[in-house]
Amino acid sequence: MQSERNETKTRQVYSWIRDRIMQGIYKAGTSLPSTRELAKELGVSRALIVEVYEQLTAEGFLEGKQGSGTFVRDIGSSTTLRLQPEDRSYRNEDISPMHGDRSSYIDFRPSFPALEHVPLQKWKRVALDVYHNFPPSMLGYQEDMAGDMELRQAICDHLLHIKGLHCLPSQIIVTAGATQAFSILGKLLLTAGETIAMEDPTATFIHNIFAETSARIVPVPVDSDGLCVEQLPTDVKPKCIFVTPSHQFPFGSILSISRRLQLLDYARNAGAYIIEDDYDSEFRYGGMPIHALRELDTERVIYVGTFSKNMFPALRLGYIVAPQELVESIVQLKRTADMQSPVLSQSTLARFMNEGHLKRHILRMKRIYHKRRTHLLQALRETFGENVQISGDAAGLHLIATWPGRSADLLTAMELEKHHIKIYPAERYTIRKDQHNDSLIMGFGNVNETQISEGIQVLAQFI
Repeated sequence: MQSERNETKTRQVYSWIRDRIMQGIYKAGTSLPSTRELAKELGVSRALIVEVYEQLTAEGFLEGKQGSGTFVRDIGSSTTLRLQPEDRSYRNEDISPMHGDRSSYIDFRPSFPALEHVPLQKWKRVALDVYHNFPPSMLGYQEDMAGDMELRQAICDHLLHIKGLHCLPSQIIVTAGATQAFSILGKLLLTAGETIAMEDPTATFIHNIFAETSARIVPVPVDSDGLCVEQLPTDVKPKCIFVTPSHQFPFGSILSISRRLQLLDYARNAGAYIIEDDYDSEFRYGGMPIHALRELDTERVIYVGTFSKNMFPALRLGYIVAPQELVESIVQLKRTADMQSPVLSQSTLARFMNEGHLKRHILRMKRIYHKRRTHLLQALRETFGENVQISGDAAGLHLIATWPGRSADLLTAMELEKHHIKIYPAERYTIRKDQHNDSLIMGFGNVNETQISEGIQVLAQFI
């Protein structure tokens, strides 16, 4: 059965790329992603993509150029199946992760906020006030590359209020979102051949960032209590360990206190740093937000936060709360990366937070997300009954839906994209493949109740 499923996946990916070449969507000369990149994006093995590329090359659709990559060959206009200009039904058909307008899709993207509820008018008023009163002397390079001191103090106050986490402004480095934070930490802590232990599954972009360091990545499974600490490597001492202890991504579990203590003991014995990604735990739907792992060890844990979930991704501001001994090294890497984060955006965010707007926005969004979460739970249960198992919904902007014995993998996702429904198989986020082919990670942050109902009804036709 395993080989049959892999063969079907291969055929599906092959048809997907070939059809887009035949329809002129991938035009002659188009550079395709590397086999590694496309495999990670689609949640399949690299060997599968290699096989597809080789088959398409053998058939004359693709050609490899030494040192440059894989490109679409000119197969001749007489054989290309051009779409008729008046046929509007295909305008959003392209399901490539690199192309296509997503505005008409019902997109169950996990950990994505409700963009229509961003408080832009309040943000605009604050920004205009900041711009109006901004001294010309602040328009040059900042002396402190760690970031605007007012914002760093506001972040300290925010963490204390939301998480009960104590830190100093001098321990905070403002970054271009969590993405830059992880990139800096990867460069600081890892070199080729060294080891990082990571939760499996995990966010694909984070795995890719650490993979770029050429470090050895050791995947560690998770269960209902979070990272399985007893399965951390014993044959090698990792330089760092990546975890999402407050709301595991994507499975949603919370790292239990016993495992937190075990993890800290392991890190101390190995001389490893723990990178704690706290991406969306502010949105918890029962009780208080889960306390940060850093609260238990301020010298061993590096805390990473972001404003992409509680505000909006385009803001591109995140932060690192670092042990004091690492601050200067992180600031130097930040300096070489981009000198500094945009000053005006930092000042606007600091004022926005200090005036209480962020706190009120989070409270409002918790109510909206709670309503959407409840509607998604109800739609899944009414549609699938006992055939679906739901977990990971206590916090954040997504949940996990599992259909034991049924397929909810890449093939399902590709079919649904033809109906303008975007779903995210759990297998897409795994390091070790073929572990979770029956599960979907379903975001409810940026879909309303009507879209949820419609999307689940279409989903029911394929699962």
